Amino acid sequence: MNVLPGDLQHANELLECCDYCLARARVAQFGRDLNEAEKWVKEFLRCKRDLDELVRKKEEHDKLLQVVEMMKERGVDVAVIMRKGNE
Repeated sequence: MNVLPGDLQHANELLECCDYCLARARVAQFGRDLNEAEKWVKEFLRCKRDLDELVRKKEEHDKLLQVVEMMKERGVDVAVIMRKGNE
């Protein structure tokens, strides 16, 4: 899964939540309880949205690393820029 190392455990928990919710939705559907199935589908979508956010966060992090590498290749001292931003 493409998430930051610090987010890996949370991402795995969210993935398990997605699996569980879909299983519960199927059980409710088989029991013809569509309201219960809908409840579990909504919970699945919440977990999926949170998981997507962790993936988006990693993609943003990777893009920033690319920018920093490009700046270093062009001779820009990133440490100076960081100090200026913190003043």
